[in-house]
Amino acid sequence: MKKILIFFATLSCVLTVNGQDPHFLNTNQSLVYLNPSFAGTNGYIRNQASYRNQWPNLSGNYKTYLNTFDAYVKPLKAGVAVSLMSDDQLSGTLKVTTASLVYAQHISCMDGNLKVIPSVQLSYGIRTLDVNNLHFGDAFDPRYGIVWSNPTALPTSNKSYFDASTGLLVNYKNLYVGASVFHFNQPDIGLLGTYKLPALFSFNASYNKAVSERMLLNFSGRLTYQQKNTIGKGAVSIIYKSLIAGLGYGSPWTTGYHSPGTAFINAGFRSGIFTAMIGYDRNVGQFYNSFNSAGSWELMFSFNFRKETPKGVITNPEVW
Repeated sequence: MKKILIFFATLSCVLTVNGQDPHFLNTNQSLVYLNPSFAGTNGYIRNQASYRNQWPNLSGNYKTYLNTFDAYVKPLKAGVAVSLMSDDQLSGTLKVTTASLVYAQHISCMDGNLKVIPSVQLSYGIRTLDVNNLHFGDAFDPRYGIVWSNPTALPTSNKSYFDASTGLLVNYKNLYVGASVFHFNQPDIGLLGTYKLPALFSFNASYNKAVSERMLLNFSGRLTYQQKNTIGKGAVSIIYKSLIAGLGYGSPWTTGYHSPGTAFINAGFRSGIFTAMIGYDRNVGQFYNSFNSAGSWELMFSFNFRKETPKGVITNPEVW
């Protein structure tokens, strides 16, 4: 009976996480994932990579890898991007691999001070379930001395699907405001019957304030809504010469229930075309502390190739 309960608990987790997209701490290091309209905003070629290890002290932790290349194509006045994401849930029980292509049209107004960038993202995803990690228990009931019939059908071991998303970004000097709708076609990702991936609505905003030639403050926020789950997050980062430090707070809401929030910090170093950062977040609340999750970690790397990079001038993180 214990193994039967483990099976249903595991299967329940697998079906539940289907409706939630992974989130990264530092959105400036995963710009195209934040909003596909950020493709090409650095004016040339950029590569951003992120690795997240969520609750590493738990046996069923989550690991997510993201790598994105984007570039600005001058003849088209547009940005293009290609990205690959791998999400490992429940220690290999469920793996999701997604490849995406992005096209973002850059429209300039007011002598280039105002930019409006609509975009479209097309993705192909594959979900793989290791059924060997699911435990059904014995068919013989030791209490009643009968043999059970099959209580449930086995889920399929893999499922592929086509996914479509869109975004819009408005940039006026140091202000960036955007909105995105991910999975607007709501593809069927079900491993046990039909399950439509809920659309994710995302709103992002950031503002950069130059304190001096050597110091810049970056304020950012994001609000997402997916399947009755809302997450709000705000952060501030200080960039001083080559050093980067930031902190923030995020709070999720589920219809009828307010979950504990998450506090996070990050720090890094930027030198020329290369940026490296590390981030840490921890859920605030007695419920999460009782699991001894020890928080979650992120590593972020990026390469930013630009034709014109003024020496000694700190540029906005959105164009790194």
